[in-house]
Amino acid sequence: MPTEMILVIGLCSLSSAAISLPLLIWWGHRFGLLDQPGRHKRHKRPVPYLGGVALFVSVWSSLIVSTLLYPEWYGDNTSALFYVFLGALVIALIGLADDLSPLSARVKLTAQIAVGLLLYLSGLRVELLSTPFGSIDIGMASLGITVLWVVVLTNAINLIDGLDGLAGGVSLIAAATLMVLGHLMSVGWAVVFMVGIIGFLVPFLFFNRYPARIFLGDSGSMQLGYYFAVFSLLAPLKSFTASALYLPLLALGVPILETVSSFVRRAVTGRNVMQADRRHLFHFLSLAGLSQRGVVLVFYLMGIVFSLFALAMFLWNRLIVLSVLAVFMVVILTAFFILVTGVASRRRRK
Repeated sequence: MPTEMILVIGLCSLSSAAISLPLLIWWGHRFGLLDQPGRHKRHKRPVPYLGGVALFVSVWSSLIVSTLLYPEWYGDNTSALFYVFLGALVIALIGLADDLSPLSARVKLTAQIAVGLLLYLSGLRVELLSTPFGSIDIGMASLGITVLWVVVLTNAINLIDGLDGLAGGVSLIAAATLMVLGHLMSVGWAVVFMVGIIGFLVPFLFFNRYPARIFLGDSGSMQLGYYFAVFSLLAPLKSFTASALYLPLLALGVPILETVSSFVRRAVTGRNVMQADRRHLFHFLSLAGLSQRGVVLVFYLMGIVFSLFALAMFLWNRLIVLSVLAVFMVVILTAFFILVTGVASRRRRK
């Protein structure tokens, strides 16, 4: 993949975001397109939720420019890019509709399943599952696993989008890691999306840092998760199946950990697994006394650690790295359990 092409995509995305974000902030206040405080939300004043619009414009304007400047690089693969575009458009619009007027979880889930089916029918699918001991051809289960993959990752970033700068910063760390991995695997298709995302997130975090002037909204957070899901589907799975599947999971370790813990917690307590609440890890860290910036820093550090594991898994002996990762996960989950029980006990005493 030409270096100048990477620079074109990154600069085009960055410029588009730097121009559109201030306009969308003004537009949001001008027309009342604001996320109001209250319920499980932590911000104290109305904030525009149009970050997803800027994300869509930034990523796809940069890709369109690159296809015009480097048509020979894309070749016959533009049809796959078109299907990815359609999926992103559906996710962006359903997320924006939810931001404007909350939709039921069933409607959003149906749209995400439809996008997963679209990608599967276009040929972007999971065909092999890999373990440290070999690969498994999943055959007819490919459809279900592909759709599940898209749905889970599409919602992963959304679940941690609860503090200023949190989802954007964690996504930036993950995108940078996946960009490096895509380059190491010579998967240019995956790299172009990560470069476009990085170009958007750099100026976005300037406006999203505490106190935030604009939010990603469901449109933006679900889009980011969708692009991360597409990363592995664009990779040549038969050649790089192990890396293409579990390395993104490691790079996205923080949101995946939050997704799994939230699903299990809600299922065990009999709550709606799609219903937002104030029992996420970042809520418990806040209740334990950390400031917003402190909580965000903890998540950034965790994101960096998971990203280092992803890079180590690619570069070194996977069984050794996997063993160290298992120990790390035990430590993290134990610390989380102690934190939750300690906060709950303190609240009961009060």
